[in-house]
Amino acid sequence: MKVTPQQWIEIVKLFSTFIVGVITTLFVQSCTVSMSVSKNNQNSTQKTEQVSTSSIDSTKININPKKF
Repeated sequence: MKVTPQQWIEIVKLFSTFIVGVITTLFVQSCTVSMSVSKNNQNSTQKTEQVSTSSIDSTKININPKKF
């Protein structure tokens, strides 16, 4: 069976339609998920807290500094 040029055109059209359909489905799904997350976070608050702790553990202090 030999594929004619007209059949090749139909194959390319079907393949292109399939690819565009897959891309459209993924795009719509990602937009829907994004909108859902945005809707669920609309009335919520987020807090950020930063804590810094420092301590010195030394038993000997040099009172005589070096002179240069």
